[in-house]
Amino acid sequence: MDSLTSMNASYRIPRTVVVAMLLTLTTHAFAQTQGAATGSMAAASAPSSAKAADRKLAHRVASRLARTRGLNAARILVKARDGQITLSGSVSDSEQIPLAADAARQVDGVIHVENRIRVSGASL
Repeated sequence: MDSLTSMNASYRIPRTVVVAMLLTLTTHAFAQTQGAATGSMAAASAPSSAKAADRKLAHRVASRLARTRGLNAARILVKARDGQITLSGSVSDSEQIPLAADAARQVDGVIHVENRIRVSGASL
């Protein structure tokens, strides 16, 4: 029996080591999975927060255009992306085109204004 007991004792150490290694590997793999999931959630929220900021900026620019004297902003579309504003659509006379661009540039957060506004006939 002594040889069997000593044999079991010699196998206990490697079993303990193997179990400890498995637990370590499992914990490490779980931590990597959690880190990847957290990273992907942060990456997913970054674009959505940027989109929200772009929508807010476009709304502020559109509001400024609507309040600008001498400018009919009803047919002007405002798009924003990372502080870059694109104005498109049409106005009834050429004097309104620079008014729109100047008004957009005055809004906080606007870095650059691309003015694609065209002159069209008077609205009905």
